[in-house]
Amino acid sequence: MIRSWIKTRAAGVLSRLAGSTGAPVVIGYHRVVEDFKASAATSIPSMLVSRKMLGQHLDWIGRRFRFVSLDELGARFDGSDGDQDPIVAITFDDGYRDVYEHAFPLLQQKGITSAVFVVTDLVSTTGVQAHDKLYLLLASVRPGGLAVLLRRLRISVPGMDAASPYRATRAMLEMLPQESIRKVIAALEAEVTISEDTFKPFYSVTWEMLAKMQRAGMTIGSHTRTHIVMPNETEQQVAAEVTGSREEIQRRLGTDVRHFAYPSGGFNTAAVNAVANAGYRLGYTVCTHRDATHPQLTVPRTLLWENSSLDFRGAFSGPILTCQVRRAFDLVSGCRQRHRIGQEIANA
Repeated sequence: MIRSWIKTRAAGVLSRLAGSTGAPVVIGYHRVVEDFKASAATSIPSMLVSRKMLGQHLDWIGRRFRFVSLDELGARFDGSDGDQDPIVAITFDDGYRDVYEHAFPLLQQKGITSAVFVVTDLVSTTGVQAHDKLYLLLASVRPGGLAVLLRRLRISVPGMDAASPYRATRAMLEMLPQESIRKVIAALEAEVTISEDTFKPFYSVTWEMLAKMQRAGMTIGSHTRTHIVMPNETEQQVAAEVTGSREEIQRRLGTDVRHFAYPSGGFNTAAVNAVANAGYRLGYTVCTHRDATHPQLTVPRTLLWENSSLDFRGAFSGPILTCQVRRAFDLVSGCRQRHRIGQEIANA
């Protein structure tokens, strides 16, 4: 409560100082649900926004920005768009089916274009994102059980003895290659049973849904084939993921895929080069670090969720949302990403 109160008071000051820089704004979401509280009981809360809250966000943003497609955003970046008005693009990561069920009708109703970045190996399947499955399994493990399991697998992740399911999930995703993540999941599944019904809310869209959204004006972009955290993988694996996902979308939907979002915002120089070599026009991160050679492949985004704009009373706050959209809180918290960056990447 005290931290929330301080954030609310600080937002009142920062929102007045965080004037427009004229730079385009890109907003990102993940899942869109009907009931946030019910969904948060089995999901990573910071990946959820209710349909009602999303509507509030869009209404507030729409009074201050002009909504544009990602291609229009690219035109602003390359100078072919001569306008100077404030613009914003709305994006959704991972390709959850509830984006089609809840966000898509809302966006159509409001006449707003947007984009969805899909994990192609999960489209039209009942597979579940590794981070969702890992979180669900960890929430069911007895205290101390994860540390024992990791030692048995000979996988080293510091601080797992007292980590919450969310912190443990985040730590493993940030530090481990996908092969190790899968080993942990398999070992947990041998000890914990979760019904298939529990996984249904995490299903991805189908290719038919994507085709319908594309016909309605939504941009379909890539989020790799399997949602790898790119700095944790080999250059060969990264290249296969970014190229394979682009080719699959183009084959299935008959469209040129120009846009790519880095899973979990993780990138380094090798990852950016792979995205460039695969032929993408723009790439989207979750922080303000830019690659000096490929700045348009490291476009910052602000990720929002249900509580992003709430004050200490739990009510919607325009000043707090202003600070989120303008990234004013970054002046205090800084970047939380581990980029393993070299001289080629600089802080914008």
